[in-house]
Amino acid sequence: MKKNLLIISDYIEGEPVVASVRYAELMKEIKENFNLYVVNNINFGPMDSIYSVKNYKFTTFETNYSSSLEDHSNKKRKLNSFLRKPLILKIWRSLKLSKTLFYKKNKLLLKSLENAISVNDINCVFVTVPDVYGLYILKYIKKKYPTIPVVVEIRDILNHSIGIGNPRLVYAKAETILLENADKIIALSEGIKEYYSNLINNKTIELKLVRNGYDYKKFIDSEFNPEFVMKKQIIFSHIGSIYKGRNIKDLIKALDQYSEYANKEVVLNIVGVLDNEAITDLNNINRNRVKINILGTKPHEEAIEILKKSDIAVILTHKKGSDYAIPGKTFEYIGSCKPILAVTEDKELIKLIEPKYGEAAEHNVGSIVQALSEIMKKSYDFSDRKKYSREQQAMDITYLINKAINDFEKDVKI
Repeated sequence: MKKNLLIISDYIEGEPVVASVRYAELMKEIKENFNLYVVNNINFGPMDSIYSVKNYKFTTFETNYSSSLEDHSNKKRKLNSFLRKPLILKIWRSLKLSKTLFYKKNKLLLKSLENAISVNDINCVFVTVPDVYGLYILKYIKKKYPTIPVVVEIRDILNHSIGIGNPRLVYAKAETILLENADKIIALSEGIKEYYSNLINNKTIELKLVRNGYDYKKFIDSEFNPEFVMKKQIIFSHIGSIYKGRNIKDLIKALDQYSEYANKEVVLNIVGVLDNEAITDLNNINRNRVKINILGTKPHEEAIEILKKSDIAVILTHKKGSDYAIPGKTFEYIGSCKPILAVTEDKELIKLIEPKYGEAAEHNVGSIVQALSEIMKKSYDFSDRKKYSREQQAMDITYLINKAINDFEKDVKI
């Protein structure tokens, strides 16, 4: 008989963003082993998850972030510029991430979850953490049911310093909730694993590395073709929105410079939306040769087809860099067998892609042009790409959830 698993996340399937796609691909596998009861942010999936027996919704003090990316009127840009001042941002984020306000806003949901756990005999709680809200729900549940086993998956450290106006005290308290309530922690990178390993100290929390993945079946026909370097036109694609200082201007300048130097036509496809900073950068760049296609948000299947028709896959990360996270798109890029140009300072990302899957460049024009030159004269090996399959990832997560349940049952018998 299947065990009952309560999943707390932000997203569910049905939205054209990487997190929703990831959720759908994982849950499709995990539901084969568990009956799923799902809790998610109503802003990032208002419909019921098709993978759940029951889907509960929580609400926050924001709507979908993408709305701020899509309005580029002058008045909105000025307001956005004011609201993004570090102090204003910190005050706003501290307010919207407040545990007290979240509990007040979701009083009925928390009561419903308490009843559901009691009635449905939930065997384990699985929390996937891109934000603090899932941990607030976890804290409430553990207070009511302190013995229920908990597995938490962490995609990046919570108390990060990337960007401006971060409410570091809020994030530090959320990390305390995590460490006080988790029995098993899944880290998506070595850096995340090491970070939380240092925080765990003597606590009896099991920590396991399970990398992100991609749906292998959707890329089964992909293979690396080194002959793309002979083409007159080189197509680059960035799958995902560009926001929060991802420095598109140096990428465009580098592509323009490379196009002239190599005497090749260059096309850049951007699948996703751009925030005000990225739009301003694009408007202010003098470019002569690069053709840019801003394709907007696309259904996942269409995004995959655009990627497959590309020659080089592009990743832009924040200029400050991270020692911990690896963008989810990286694994689909590997699955597509496209050489990767990563403009990044992210140590984990660089370690993953170089020299096997592509080249990393610093956030400056010269470094990007140099990385491009390397890509055009090297061959890359994607023969081990199946180890990042979503099926393998789901198997690893399922194993750890079952282990958490079995460990609890053993303790009960003792």
